[in-house]
Amino acid sequence: MSHVYADADQLRSVYSAMFADVADDDSMQALVDQQMVINFRLHDPSADIWVDGRARPVVTAFEPIDVDATLTAKLSADSMHELLLGTLPLGKALMFRKLKVSGSKSRALKLESLLHACQAVYPGIAEEQL
Repeated sequence: MSHVYADADQLRSVYSAMFADVADDDSMQALVDQQMVINFRLHDPSADIWVDGRARPVVTAFEPIDVDATLTAKLSADSMHELLLGTLPLGKALMFRKLKVSGSKSRALKLESLLHACQAVYPGIAEEQL
């Protein structure tokens, strides 16, 4: 089975562009208000993405940062791609365990604002880079 991303470098390039586009989007305020730090642990290819919402603009890193994650989301890179395209609804991803979240469940709902901001820019970036 072929994967969406050729390798981890391509994945990091796509996600770097996406997060740069949404770093200061108004929808990031929900993360900042909650002082959330989200760790996306992707596999196939592997990438550890840290979204630091302790201040605006929101900062993204591909290496661990100096604070524990408020929320950790584990999923395949292909499932993340489907979430960002909107072809895999968040509820379905959770229900079918394609997305496993650990941390505060009430704060997990804040993922939705981040997801919507990313969904607005991701298809164009993916089309250009994949």
